[in-house]
This record gives sequence, structure tokens and C-alpha cells, in this order.
Amino acid sequence: MIRLDAEQQSLPGLEPVAPKPSVHGRRFVTRAVDLRTPGTPEYVLGASTPERQRLLMQCELFKPEARSMLDQIGVGRNWWTIDVGCGPMGILDLLAESTGPGAEVIGLERDPNMLEFGHELMEERGLNSVRLIQGDAHDTGLPQSSFDLAHARLVLVNVPDPMGVVAEMTKIVRPGGWVALQEVDWISWVCEPSHPAWTKLLDINAEIWRKRGMDVFVGRRLPGLLKKAGLKDIQSKVHTPVYQYPHPYAHLLLTFSKINRSEMIEKGYVSEAEYIDLTESLEAHIADPGTFITWSLFCQAWGRKAA
Repeated sequence: MIRLDAEQQSLPGLEPVAPKPSVHGRRFVTRAVDLRTPGTPEYVLGASTPERQRLLMQCELFKPEARSMLDQIGVGRNWWTIDVGCGPMGILDLLAESTGPGAEVIGLERDPNMLEFGHELMEERGLNSVRLIQGDAHDTGLPQSSFDLAHARLVLVNVPDPMGVVAEMTKIVRPGGWVALQEVDWISWVCEPSHPAWTKLLDINAEIWRKRGMDVFVGRRLPGLLKKAGLKDIQSKVHTPVYQYPHPYAHLLLTFSKINRSEMIEKGYVSEAEYIDLTESLEAHIADPGTFITWSLFCQAWGRKAA
């Protein structure tokens, strides 16, 4: 990754972004990102074309919940906002809509492949107020007290140290600013009627996440994480969607199992034959009109930094 302060000279093939005027008396350090040689994706589920398309579908799926949360926080015109771990879109379109054309909207993403796709989407959708930068959610490198709102969705479930991310988000919001989180809790992820293949595959996927140091039940911890970060006026809300075939999220467990197939077999969770039998039988069960999938709890929580 290449980072350039606005005052630095440009590197060959990269033009520095002109610094924007200070808002609320804060100075923003512009950074440029070299996307010409994409690196290895570090996102747990990868950065394949199907996964990028799934993330875009997810943005639309959870847009009503995200918009409602922003309304409850009271996001206003000219707010400086950042979407941490935004992937190709996150809620950047909603932040641009809420804050207006003169605001600063930043999308922070570590994976260069997601960033490259994101740049294409920003251009396609005319989101001219959005800037995408490359960085790590644990250590953004951004100035302290720079934003009115820092948001992250489905980031904490994919990192081994969720508190470190929340602490960094708290650091970069101004006194009186907000930190907002949206995460899952797998406790409610079931199919009805139940099926042994569902139980087996869900347990294996949860174990794979756990061995990576990640918590698939992190959603329930959000208010506590915000409190530990020193935030005030903490509020939370929980949603529990239910899906049926052919909705893509009715198949999400099978999608995860396909992504984790090699690891499942190589580490001895199942044999190749067992994997095929489990996935094919579950596919048929999910396609039954009488099968309902209750997804993970979709947890939202937000809190304010003391002024």
C-alpha cells in the first residue's frame, strides 16, 4: 500500500488528491492508494466476483435497517463520516445521501481488489463525494477526532480483535461524534424443519471461524464493546429476518460451505464424499417450499463519544 500526504510529491502513475477544505476546524490527511498490483485478499470469505456480488446484494438487503439507524443517530448535512471495512460499497451511498455533496465521506478498506471494484461502483453511481482509501480497521492512520460518525458493518465478525477496531473507531471520531456497528449473532441461524446436514455444516463453519480467532456470536457483544470504549448514550436494536428458497440468503450456509470446502476436507471435518452428500441433501431440503430459514440475529448498536 502507498500512502501520500497531500503535500508530498506524486509517484509515477499516481496523482495526489487535492486536499479538501477543513470542516469543523479539522484537517484531513489525503492518502493515495496504488491499485495497479492487487495483493492477496485477507478478507475471510475472499474477494471473488461471486463474493463481491453477494456483498452488493447484502448492501441492498440491509439498506432499510441502515437508513433507519442513521436517522435515529441524526446524521446531518456536512457531517464527516467514514465507513470502516466498507468492501465495494458498504453504506457509502447512504452516507453520501444523508450528508450532502459538500461533506466528507470516506470508505476505508484493506483489500485492494475490493477497493478497485469500489472505485468502479463510485464512478458508475455518481458518488462524487465519496473517497476510498486503503487501510486497516485496527490502525487507520487517520487523525484523531476527525469524523462525526464512524460506522462498520459485518467487520467485527471477521477479525480476531473486535475491541481493537471499536477503539480505533472511537479514536477517530470527534468529541460528541458517534460510533455505529452492525453485526451478526449466529445463535438464531436455524432451518425449520430441522435437518441433520444443516446442523453438521453450521457447526463446522462456526468451528472454522472460531479457529481463526473470530466470534460468530459477536452481535450480542456490541453494546458492551461500545461501553468498554467509553461511549455514552448507547442504543441497540436487533432484527431477525426469515428467508425461503430461492432467496440467496436461504442458501448462505451452503455458500459459506462452498468457500470453506477445501479447509473442511483437508482438516478432516468431512471426507469428499461426506461433503457432497451433506451439501446435496441440504440443497434439496432448502428448496422444499415448506422449509424456512431464520437467519442470524442482525444486531445494531451505536454510542456517542463524550464531548
